[in-house]
Amino acid sequence: MSKPTKVESISSKEGSITSPLRYTSIQDIPKGVDKLVASYHETHKMDSIQYRLNQIRNVYFAIKDNADLICEALEKDFYRSPSETKSLELGPLLNEIIHTMGSIYKWSKPEPVSDKTINVATQPVYIERIPLGVVLVISPFNYPLLLSVSAVVGALSGGNHVVLKQSESTPHFTQLLSDLLTDALDNDVFFAVNGAIPETTELLNQKFDKIMYTGNGMVGTIIAKKAAETLTPVILELGGKSPGFVFDINKKDLPTLAKRILWGKFTNAGQTCVAIDYLLVEESIKGPLVDELIKQAEVFFESPDHSSDITHIIHDRAYTNLVKTIKSTKGKIVSGGKTDDATRFIEPTIIDNVKFGDSTMRQELFGPVLPILTYSDLESTVKSVVKQHDTPLALYCFTSGKASRSTNPKIEYITKHIRSGGVVINDTLIHVALPNAPFGGVGMSGYGSYHGYFSYRSFTHERTFVEQAFWNDAILKSRYPPYNETKNTVIASAMVPHREWFGRSGDVQQPSIFFNIWNSVATLTSIGYTAVVNRI
Repeated sequence: MSKPTKVESISSKEGSITSPLRYTSIQDIPKGVDKLVASYHETHKMDSIQYRLNQIRNVYFAIKDNADLICEALEKDFYRSPSETKSLELGPLLNEIIHTMGSIYKWSKPEPVSDKTINVATQPVYIERIPLGVVLVISPFNYPLLLSVSAVVGALSGGNHVVLKQSESTPHFTQLLSDLLTDALDNDVFFAVNGAIPETTELLNQKFDKIMYTGNGMVGTIIAKKAAETLTPVILELGGKSPGFVFDINKKDLPTLAKRILWGKFTNAGQTCVAIDYLLVEESIKGPLVDELIKQAEVFFESPDHSSDITHIIHDRAYTNLVKTIKSTKGKIVSGGKTDDATRFIEPTIIDNVKFGDSTMRQELFGPVLPILTYSDLESTVKSVVKQHDTPLALYCFTSGKASRSTNPKIEYITKHIRSGGVVINDTLIHVALPNAPFGGVGMSGYGSYHGYFSYRSFTHERTFVEQAFWNDAILKSRYPPYNETKNTVIASAMVPHREWFGRSGDVQQPSIFFNIWNSVATLTSIGYTAVVNRI
């Protein structure tokens, strides 16, 4: 399938969207943000759950109705196959939006607080989730639909107004999505900013109530420092070198294993934050696995060149770095390696016999290059991973043995000693598409999480709400001065109604169900005792 290197415009149902990207005027950025801040405080439109649902519904149909345009735009931006866009972005996104729309009323219900203190023992206490205000979403190029709209929908579900800054590296798509969302959403609620570093810098000069950034650690650090000046909380999703451990593999599982590894690594030309960055293969099975990877790669990537159905690298800088990495490796290229400067094409490349000091192991590859390292001692290898590339965004284990952490000591050891944003056994990437499980990093791979309910939580403030009455003051009388021994006795008893079930030494066991029942009775008794004494 041949692809043009430059396209001037694409047609939409509403007309024509021109490329290159139309940048937002620097002068219009403060005005646009100020408008959203003013409308948030003055209109209170998003206080209504129904209004939020209507806005998200509009987003849903804007995406669904323009699916072909979205695929076309991304094909023109970096030669991505429409099949990848549909399976990796459109499908998971539409599913998450539907899940969110069906859950907002449940998520927004106040959550009762149990195990209350004597001060509010008879009164309603609950946790409500309120909007943060105006939030900024800065999204990346690699999955520009999913990683933009998922965050926007999460922020809208929490009742926020949203400013979206997309990547300038996907000009056709960015302009298309900006136009689609601007048309779909209330302009009191949503503002799209298009541009590059100057526009992003001006955005960060504005005051937001939360910032979400997906991208690399260097920019993430800049954003976190800038946000700290105004005590603005941030969500950072930064990636990292995600390892894949392979051990105890049966011969019959090798084809399936190889296909899953190749799919997880080379999808989107490896430009995936949770892609397997490198493989650590048990020495006894390394040879057969490499042979199978080569075999399956020939099936996956038949006649791979710049005109084939393979995504290309996003821009010249990334392409040049990857080519340099491949050329300077000390490992053995066993599959792939071809490149095309004119179209930024890199053939899916497998490199065997790699060491930790290799050019492929210095930083996150974010491209179609798979280094393979061999190990014989699991413990020392895990220590090397932690020392070299701690806290990856994802961690993968592949084994024909039991796939449960509780029954496989190797999985237990690896996952206990390597902190990661997520863990997948015997597959790749699939956890990102879960509509209601937290997705995010830890340590150098970021902090904060989102998707479904976890987006709702991340874009709201959990506020404790106490509804105290006047009639129960008899229970509270002992807290008021002047103090005396009787009041002190009441305070000592009532303020800590829970009874100890543990001793001063030995292991602390969990309290039994009978103790919990007895403890509840003791708490009620303390309330009654307090009320009686305070009346004396």
